[in-house]
Amino acid sequence: MALLFLEKYVFQNNMKKQLTVFIISFFFLIIGGYFFFYSTDDNLSQEDARNFGIKEINRIDKIFLADKKGTQVTLTKENDVWRVNGNYVAREIRIQTLLKTAKKIKVKQRVTKAQEVRILKNLATNNIKAEFFSKNNLVKSYFIGSADGSTTGTYMLLIDEESGENFTTPFLTHLIGFEGYLTPRYEPNPNTWRDLKIFFFPKNAIQSVKLEYPSAPENNFEIKLEKSDYALFQKKQRVISNPIAIKNYLLNFKSIAAENILTSSVKDAVLNKIKTQNIWFSLSVTNFLGKTTTVKGYKKKMPFGSTNSIGLPMAFDPDRFYGICFNNELTTLQYFVFDPLLIKKSDLE
Repeated sequence: MALLFLEKYVFQNNMKKQLTVFIISFFFLIIGGYFFFYSTDDNLSQEDARNFGIKEINRIDKIFLADKKGTQVTLTKENDVWRVNGNYVAREIRIQTLLKTAKKIKVKQRVTKAQEVRILKNLATNNIKAEFFSKNNLVKSYFIGSADGSTTGTYMLLIDEESGENFTTPFLTHLIGFEGYLTPRYEPNPNTWRDLKIFFFPKNAIQSVKLEYPSAPENNFEIKLEKSDYALFQKKQRVISNPIAIKNYLLNFKSIAAENILTSSVKDAVLNKIKTQNIWFSLSVTNFLGKTTTVKGYKKKMPFGSTNSIGLPMAFDPDRFYGICFNNELTTLQYFVFDPLLIKKSDLE
């Protein structure tokens, strides 16, 4: 009886030990799996191949972006102002979004061995290369690929800054708290980075405004600052005006931007079309330094046979028109942005 009890005790004790070992092993298996698939840069900070984030992002003063099609852009910081290809002021919000991304980007998970070859092949044929510099020294560079199936992660591959060689392991990256993929933030098309503000007078530093309608010259006018007051002119003759109406009108020039710049692939075709049209308006604004910015507007024709929501014929686009500005570049402009500017002389009397 005692022997039977002892055997039962030993059996139960062994079972407990085996169960304990199993639980501990299972626990470490789960933890190991988590770190393999979902660990972040903070978990494995020693792995250079996954170190995408730039901690001292304020040091960055140059960014180069390029895709496999040859589209590229260089963004440089000069006197605290970011510029596009050294010529145009950059959109501040786009620059800050990219810098925030470059600083806070994290590894979401490793790419499994089964996926690795496919992801590397995709990265080799379809990628955007990003390079970040500080005082002409390369700080960080990597390839940006496509999104994963859920479009909440982005495949990326780091490049070793010292050797220039690619790391062999791609990762799925993300921004904590952001639902979406990151590729659009690295768009290399220069036009998407340009600040499209045409008029920017937040403090009303306007010397003069001249608006001309070639087909309706009776609506033309010019506003000039004389001494400390604005005066209204037509055909160079001063006319009676409403000072409050003029003041309110000038406030509309705080920030006026184009919708987009037409690329060379469509620009020539559009220019050929509008050459057959009469100019709709010419609007020129001169600042206190004597610099004049001019926009020439052309109505955008609709395809033949176009109708509105109630079936009436539409000759012109009701939402957009073409504008020539930015040193003779062709843009699309929106009526809801420009309508407050395109008034008549009688509105200021």
